[in-house]
Amino acid sequence: MKRRVFITRSVAGTVGIGMVGCSTTKPKSINLERARAPFIPRPSGTMPMKELGNTGIKISQFGFGSHMSPEMAPYEKQREHIIREAYDLGVNIFDVYDKEHECYQYEPMGRHLKPVINDVVISISLLPYDGRNFEQEFERDLKAFGRDYLDMVRCHIYSTDKRWDQLFKWKEQGRIRAVGIPIHNLKDLDIVLKEYPLDYVIFPYNFYHNLAWLGHEPDNFDSLPARLRKKGASVITMKPFAGDFLARPLIDIAGHFTKEQEIRFPKAALRYIQNCGINPDTTIAGMYNLDEVYENIDAYFNPQMSDEERELLENVKRVAKRSARAWYPEHYKWLDNWAVG
Repeated sequence: MKRRVFITRSVAGTVGIGMVGCSTTKPKSINLERARAPFIPRPSGTMPMKELGNTGIKISQFGFGSHMSPEMAPYEKQREHIIREAYDLGVNIFDVYDKEHECYQYEPMGRHLKPVINDVVISISLLPYDGRNFEQEFERDLKAFGRDYLDMVRCHIYSTDKRWDQLFKWKEQGRIRAVGIPIHNLKDLDIVLKEYPLDYVIFPYNFYHNLAWLGHEPDNFDSLPARLRKKGASVITMKPFAGDFLARPLIDIAGHFTKEQEIRFPKAALRYIQNCGINPDTTIAGMYNLDEVYENIDAYFNPQMSDEERELLENVKRVAKRSARAWYPEHYKWLDNWAVG
């Protein structure tokens, strides 16, 4: 099905949920009043595409990270329109966690993408729950997306384990197209990368958390991207705005350094990633309303970074170095280990 046909006209112009990250916003306070139009205009351009490692899978250089919270769950129709707009603007990779904050996402995402399910790249974490084992969970995940295969499956296991063997067996059978891992700490990667032929690795990278690029040279042997590419693994970055718990504070801080309409922190943060030299194959970001979809994608249609944007990020980074660690909840403090200096 063509992209424009995929857009549901009946919800055109509807704006999704006005929230960012893991908000504690109550449903009644979620802004659904902007049915007239989003504040940010719909961008036009061409989404750059890259190959996922050596798999032959073509992925958009910007991906839809489908984080969810209980406050968003009642607004499925608005969520569906946000997803469809992202697809229509060239995003073809949809990264999905299922049971996040007790919200089940696989079935809803499968419904939203059903008309184009064979034209998109589905990326999931294989995390058994509700009493299922590893194999049962995989079968259930296939059914949720209406597929007999999944494009990208990652595993949160940081040692040699028979479940890795099972993933690669499914890959040989054509039931998985690419196997990968997300890492929270660099040391977690060593054993897995040595023992298994990973197709991709997902790690934090942004203007503040940029430890992954040691030496600040794209071909530096010690840099994580260089190590991965030498192994034939794809480089995927996450948390482009410094993570869920910092995104809103840093956006507010950025407002003290510039007029919001002149230079936008989210665009500056995404353009930093595109211009820093790491050149990730895709960057995954959570998006919760049309304004975020339009603004973020426009940064990929127009990736040139201005001196004013660089200055803004340097100012925000100085504040983050002083305060960021205090803003993280305890279970999120690992992220600050990726900050340099």
